[in-house]
Amino acid sequence: MSVVPIELLQLEIEKAPFITWWGAKLIEVGDGTASVALPFRRELVRPGGVLHGSSYELVADVAMWVAIMTKVGIEPMAVTIEMKTSFFKGAKTDILAQASILKLGKRVTFGEAEIFSNGELMAHSTLSYAMPLH
Repeated sequence: MSVVPIELLQLEIEKAPFITWWGAKLIEVGDGTASVALPFRRELVRPGGVLHGSSYELVADVAMWVAIMTKVGIEPMAVTIEMKTSFFKGAKTDILAQASILKLGKRVTFGEAEIFSNGELMAHSTLSYAMPLH
């Protein structure tokens, strides 16, 4: 179970202007997990008619940030220090990232995210986050 209710997590991520510009929405949270959706928008399409790669990385990154907050509470300064995404197929509809923590550390947290479109796996990301000292 998340230490922070989903409604408060959605409000927290919406404090970042890029979240509302992209239109990303928090769908579900669990204990060290989170799902974030991104609606398909014409502004995000690259030549070929598929979502630009940064769209996949956005939902993966935000989902991982939220997954971390489900364990440690509201933390705006948990920041990405490394991210690798493998793209399998181009999406022509909405996408959904499902992120989970692999190891929650005091200084660095590791996780992964799978990005889906209509239930089909489109990309996979591994992420590392720097955790702030308090």
